[in-house]
Amino acid sequence: MNEQTATTKGPENTLFGQHFGQVAWVVPDIEVAAKFFQETMGVPRFMKMENLRSQDLEGTYNGQPADFEFHLYLAMSGGTMVELIQPVSGKSIYTDFLDQQKNGGIQHIAYAVQEAEFDDAVAQLKNKGVTIIQRLVLPVAKVAYFDTYAKIGVATEIIGLTAAGNQLLEQLNTGNY
Repeated sequence: MNEQTATTKGPENTLFGQHFGQVAWVVPDIEVAAKFFQETMGVPRFMKMENLRSQDLEGTYNGQPADFEFHLYLAMSGGTMVELIQPVSGKSIYTDFLDQQKNGGIQHIAYAVQEAEFDDAVAQLKNKGVTIIQRLVLPVAKVAYFDTYAKIGVATEIIGLTAAGNQLLEQLNTGNY
């Protein structure tokens, strides 16, 4: 790619396209995965959130109210968030992934915008014909996962950071948690 192509802005750009922020692994054993990332890859300690319930987070799965539980670990590495997810129970895109990839792997990538831009970012991707497969509303962010498996091999998440989400990012970046 030449320099002009890399910096040209065209009609296909989105408001989130320059805001890559996360690579997420869905794994069968989150403690084993966290230990590997820390001891082998040198990723700092993870912030751990366990037993999150979709019912408490306005979760949907394939457009219907969801009933699943999962563990979520977060850390920063070189300015990019490393996310580990282990499904605990119920049907979700996480269990779907492990049904096909027994050892786990990269399940989605994410772009982050501020909460005020979230609905526009979601609409932009929907207007490009990409389907939402799961949604959650966490205290730190609204999130929507899109089915981009056929195009890029993983799902794509849009994260709408709340004020608490911005504080969380600061904590992750400084290690103060």
